[in-house]
Amino acid sequence: MKKIDVTAAIEKLKKRQSIGRPNTKGCTAKADYEFIKPVYNEPVVIQKDKGRIYAASGIPKRYYDMSFAWLKQNGTFPKENQGAYRIVNDYRQHLEENLNTGKGLILRGPAGTGKTSLGVCLLKETLAIGKGCLMISMPNLLDNMLTLSKGDSVAFMRYEQKLRNIPLLLLDDFGAEYSKSEWVAAKVESIIIDRYNRMRPIILTTNYSDNWTKENYSQRIYDRLRGEYKEAVFMGGSHR
Repeated sequence: MKKIDVTAAIEKLKKRQSIGRPNTKGCTAKADYEFIKPVYNEPVVIQKDKGRIYAASGIPKRYYDMSFAWLKQNGTFPKENQGAYRIVNDYRQHLEENLNTGKGLILRGPAGTGKTSLGVCLLKETLAIGKGCLMISMPNLLDNMLTLSKGDSVAFMRYEQKLRNIPLLLLDDFGAEYSKSEWVAAKVESIIIDRYNRMRPIILTTNYSDNWTKENYSQRIYDRLRGEYKEAVFMGGSHR
């Protein structure tokens, strides 16, 4: 076996460690190698699939291109609804504050006056600031709850908890579920009251008048909606 010169090996190791350190004259000893600066390709930006995000948030495909910018360019804004638009815009300008304090919004008026489009735009603004949201039409809510209640209880509970906990919930066509199922109407009231207590806001779109809401829902619901929700009332015929 070949003998190893330990002393020489130690000296060689010290020499290697000293490469790159300042010498006694304040200069840096020249290494027997050079650092190579790595060159990388341009970063690839992977954009999230907005379609999947919108679908998961319950936004129908028809509204995938909808936004406040799109409405400004393509929408019609009747003079009689300028006050309603200002209320929606004010809600938008203070969106994060409204989400944190549980302030909701009621969009009331005849069919085809742009209520759902404006609600969807607010949902997209919510997604843009990293908050969760969900849109559901009241007839679909009726079907979903009745179907899930007859099946897997765990799936039903998860669905109901999502309705109660999502940061912003859009209930489209509020009132359309009424009288079709007393059980669903009671569930809707329970969800609204629970979200009120949790300071989780709701956006409601409805074709029904304020008096109809008062006459057909409990006083508890009416008081909460009137107390914590701003109301934008739309007038005129359909714009569709």
